[in-house]
Amino acid sequence: MAKLKTREIIILVIAGLLVLYAGFDYFILGPAGKKVKAGADSVKIETFTSEITSDLNKNQLSDFDKYVIRRVGTDSGNNPFLKRDAYKAWAARDNKGIASKIIYSGFVESGRNRMAVLNGLEYRAGEQMVEEGYVLKQITPSKVFIFDKRTGNSLEIPIQE
Repeated sequence: MAKLKTREIIILVIAGLLVLYAGFDYFILGPAGKKVKAGADSVKIETFTSEITSDLNKNQLSDFDKYVIRRVGTDSGNNPFLKRDAYKAWAARDNKGIASKIIYSGFVESGRNRMAVLNGLEYRAGEQMVEEGYVLKQITPSKVFIFDKRTGNSLEIPIQE
């Protein structure tokens, strides 16, 4: 370590003295200066707590409040978000009338990009759909056009809000 100059030594000694005084003030003078006064403040606190306790005892829960408290911890079973695998299983159960199974529920346009929400899944124009043999041909805010590769037909599905 390099030799310290006189100025640096003085600064370090002063900093050390301040640290010692801070410790003395905090640990020795601090607890002695704090004394608990028993008196009017403790009586106020006791009356406040007794008033709160009596108010809570007066107000009983309504039947609706009890019902809500019981239902908070239970699972509703209705998941609003459709899982991709669950939809594939649902679509595989019944292959007739595929147009009635496709629900156009959302339209997103960001600059030049357009996306359609079909059966809870997002698609861009030209993408192959989850249902085999169907391609999303065109997206408009009010309807989508879906091309069926097997029959060569084009399906028009309006938005369902």
